[in-house]
Amino acid sequence: MSACGVYDLGCHGVYSITLPLQPKVIPNAICGICQKGKEANKRGKPEVLIHCSQCQNSGHPSCLDMSIELVSQIKMYPWQCMECKTCTVCEQPHHEDMMMFCDKCDRGFHTFCVGMDAIPMGCWVCDLCSKDTSTPQKKGSVKTPKKIK
Repeated sequence: MSACGVYDLGCHGVYSITLPLQPKVIPNAICGICQKGKEANKRGKPEVLIHCSQCQNSGHPSCLDMSIELVSQIKMYPWQCMECKTCTVCEQPHHEDMMMFCDKCDRGFHTFCVGMDAIPMGCWVCDLCSKDTSTPQKKGSVKTPKKIK
């Protein structure tokens, strides 16, 4: 059931394979933070952009303070930018003040959907990642790219 092509014996005894998502392609995309394309990030170095699965927002991982490990993790599911982020449990974007983000995969969760009263201080890891000790961590808090008009 891994996103790396591991076999999963599903119901009826049929094997299925889960593969990484095909990357979203946005020609001539521009980073919402530094306003530059893949040719140069905020440090002037070439860097591939990541793209929101729900909208046209894009960003350089370095501009979003994402580690290489986190970028490889978000390629395994339909990643959402901060403007599109929904709760992984209830799939709703509402109650932003109660939305927290896993420090290992960047998925969003409402505190009340995971049985918590408040957003915890410091690092928080979701149940999906706490079961997988190989999941990477963020460098720091993720910045929100500016909306492309």
